[in-house]
Amino acid sequence: MKYIWAFLIYRFKNTGRRHSMNFFPEMKMRNQFYSLFLAISLSLSFQNSAAQELEYGAWMGVANYFGDLNTNASFEYLGPAGGLFFRYNLGYRFAFKNGFNYGKVGFDDDLSKYPYQQVRNLSFRSNIFEFSSHVEFNFFKYDREKKHLAFTPYLLMGISVFYFNPVTEYDGATYSLRPFQTEDKGYSRVNFGIPLGGGFKYSFTPYWTIGIEGGYRKTFTDYLDDVSGVYPGTLSNAGDPPLANVLSDRSGEVTDPLIGIKGKQRGVAERFDDYLFFGIMISYSPIRMKCPYPSKIH
Repeated sequence: MKYIWAFLIYRFKNTGRRHSMNFFPEMKMRNQFYSLFLAISLSLSFQNSAAQELEYGAWMGVANYFGDLNTNASFEYLGPAGGLFFRYNLGYRFAFKNGFNYGKVGFDDDLSKYPYQQVRNLSFRSNIFEFSSHVEFNFFKYDREKKHLAFTPYLLMGISVFYFNPVTEYDGATYSLRPFQTEDKGYSRVNFGIPLGGGFKYSFTPYWTIGIEGGYRKTFTDYLDDVSGVYPGTLSNAGDPPLANVLSDRSGEVTDPLIGIKGKQRGVAERFDDYLFFGIMISYSPIRMKCPYPSKIH
């Protein structure tokens, strides 16, 4: 890099001399302009390369769901979670982070403190596979190579796309709920979310960083748990109508008569379901090339 700067400075200084006998003065100015433009472009490029540092990492932790079954922000059912990511540091204050994440969420009505939910007797489990992209804002000036700047809390916000598939257990077997249309409605198993959260990171060497992070996912679906609106009454269009009716209204296992009267509230359609990832992470940054400033070239 030192020799690149030396060449550019030499070329800029001597462009006029080489063309001193040129009968077209505008050519001299054009060559000087091109040389200066090249020097500035390369300078900005290498400075950006120095600031934009790439990290590769992994994390592991827990996932939690909030929705029509977990209406009280309970953490009684925590599923495993983890993922891989790469972070692109852009200067001292900002970073971009992309990741592939996995989490298992679920809840049971019998974990609720509300009598109606205990009688409703619904339950679900779902694996979540997510790709997310978000921006991080560092509270402190952050530089992994300087010990007094090697740590910072941060906020994050972004966008994600995820796949889910709610299942439940009945009579010793596991059933995917979506094909049964338990509310006589279909829905997509692919949806979008908005990650919101924050964390803390600390670089204990210029190459290795550890941290903790929590990210709440605001989704755009109310069927993460297969519960949203009202009881449909008797289902006749499902692939297995008798089983579909049983999975739609599980109250018969705990009470008599059934509570699933057509049009009666089954969930809360006005609010979407959400989920949370929380965990510890570690990342590695490969060796990067530094570009010296022109003043340091001798």
